[in-house]
Amino acid sequence: MKNLTLYKIFAILFVAISFSSCVKDGDFVIPTAGEDKEYKNLVPLSDIVALYKGSNIDFNDYIKDNNLEDINTYGYVISDDREGNFYKKLVIQDKAENPTIGVEVIVDATNLSAVYNVGRKVYIKLKGLAFGKSYAKYQIGASKFGKVDRIELSEYRNHIERSSEIAEIVPTTLTIGELSQNLISTLVKIDDLQSEVKGLQYASPETNSYITRTLASCKTFEKIELSNSKFVNFKQHSIPDFKGSVTAVLSEFSSKYQLVMRNTDDVDFTQEYGCFNNPTLKSLADIKALFTGSETTITESYKIKVVITSDLAKGNISNRNAFAQDGATAIALRFSEAYNLNIGDEVEISVGGTKLSEYNGLLQLNLSNSNIISKAAGTLPTPEVITFAQALTGNYESKLVTIEGVQFKDITKTYSGSNTLTSDCTNTLTTFVRTDAAFATTNVSDKKGSVTGIMSDFNGPQIYLRDASDVNFTEAYACTSTGGAPKANDLFISEYVEGSSNNKYIEIYNGTGAAVDLSKYQVWGSSNGGGWKAARQLQLSGTLATGDVYVISTNQAVAAIQDEADLKLPYESPVHHNGDDAIGLAKDNGSGTYELIDVIGTPNSDPGSGWEVAGVSNATKDRTLIRKISIIEGNTSWSASAGTDTANSEWEVKNKDDFSSVGKR
Repeated sequence: MKNLTLYKIFAILFVAISFSSCVKDGDFVIPTAGEDKEYKNLVPLSDIVALYKGSNIDFNDYIKDNNLEDINTYGYVISDDREGNFYKKLVIQDKAENPTIGVEVIVDATNLSAVYNVGRKVYIKLKGLAFGKSYAKYQIGASKFGKVDRIELSEYRNHIERSSEIAEIVPTTLTIGELSQNLISTLVKIDDLQSEVKGLQYASPETNSYITRTLASCKTFEKIELSNSKFVNFKQHSIPDFKGSVTAVLSEFSSKYQLVMRNTDDVDFTQEYGCFNNPTLKSLADIKALFTGSETTITESYKIKVVITSDLAKGNISNRNAFAQDGATAIALRFSEAYNLNIGDEVEISVGGTKLSEYNGLLQLNLSNSNIISKAAGTLPTPEVITFAQALTGNYESKLVTIEGVQFKDITKTYSGSNTLTSDCTNTLTTFVRTDAAFATTNVSDKKGSVTGIMSDFNGPQIYLRDASDVNFTEAYACTSTGGAPKANDLFISEYVEGSSNNKYIEIYNGTGAAVDLSKYQVWGSSNGGGWKAARQLQLSGTLATGDVYVISTNQAVAAIQDEADLKLPYESPVHHNGDDAIGLAKDNGSGTYELIDVIGTPNSDPGSGWEVAGVSNATKDRTLIRKISIIEGNTSWSASAGTDTANSEWEVKNKDDFSSVGKR
């Protein structure tokens, strides 16, 4: 009997081999599950995906509408749920190598890998199922109430049948920048990756359902997230502090690509950590020369040695910005997190893979703390003595300089906010001091002398002051015969804001040198070119001290505005304005008649969205306008006040919701 059985087996094998040898290239072969299974209307997975036009597909309806008996598809399993990262889902792609599409099959069952192992070719019987898209991922599942839901535990084996074929899945090797939507739910491999931060575990501690870790490419310097469920078995395993490749299923969440690993074998980190080991020392001039005019990545393994010239301790610079110099050359540093560097520190910095970019005209080197190789006590460079005219050229960007023969143009102010320096009472150089700087509330000097600081740029030359001690003014100096800042002949509008929502206000300044009775003034408002509107005429009251400002805002503005406002108005008022609504300041001419003394916009014409100011279109919409410090009186000619460019306009045009100078002149 045993011999007879063996003879039968050999006979069957002989017939099978003989049959297969008769099939020629191009002949149609019916795919089988096991030995004899046949499928009617077997459609490639890519064709199923092509049916999707934005709405879920119910295959029962599709079969009926197309007079079909059945519809089936197939794919190769690439997921593995044994470690807990593919909960109740089977991920398949259309081909074992060079796939064009991938799909999730969602099932109300666990331990799917015990039946559908990686590489297994499976057939999906679509009759009774549905197809849709969730978070950029295509899904096959049960059709329930118009949605794609999990196939029930008792049903999924009737729809997902495995073949005898187990293929070797070859991941698609590519860079982060080469990832694309059609590769979502396929197996990919990315080389030259490392964890952006050393010492992290894959998914512990658990703060969310999914924990992401940032991986950085040493090849392209791009970044991608590694996503793991908080339930994975390897959550407390450490990501190796090496670099190498990651093989994973590509996913997407919140428009960001993510890698979903199956187990720790998918992370093959065995090479020495660090994209740029053993860097070569270069001068700062060499590094700045690499800048191409747009964001530039430094692709070589270089390092620099510089001295920090800014002073974080005095509070006039954020803990992510710094200035550094290596003798004749200087640059601004921008850190991705808070740093701990002090003025005078000599720092060695690895710059390979970092980026050079411009921000409002200022060239900066973008770093993280991990780029710092070492720091030690250094020696500050001697400030270069330059003239006021040289400072305005922009040729000394980020350098420590001393400018002689200057004074503050407005000596009534404190250092806080924007101030201007001048040497001839006409040309100006801006300073800006943060409100939390140690010397912010100190009054500026009313004398003349030299100032030491770092030349910066914010759409034009500025000087960064480290401390009030940078100002060494000892000589008598004045821009007017009476000394101090030039005096205004009347009140005028010094600031105008039309921000988001109800963040709107105007600021009126008294630079006359004496207190002013506000009861002699009114604020007028127009609406859509309809002329001055009675409902928007506001009678002022009280007294405005010299050198002070009077802020009028809506009563629904943010706290930063209302905290500085002297008057907060409900709707409807002159400051409930849009970009196409004019605002005027009027004064009693002595006979009870009010005459306009300053204006923004033209009350009898509607510009559309807003008026142009200093060459900026729609500048009165979603913008902040600040009167230049050189302007000391109102102007009833809006065209002259607005100007045509930054030189002849009376206004500086700031960004939307810039409230940094509210309450300050």
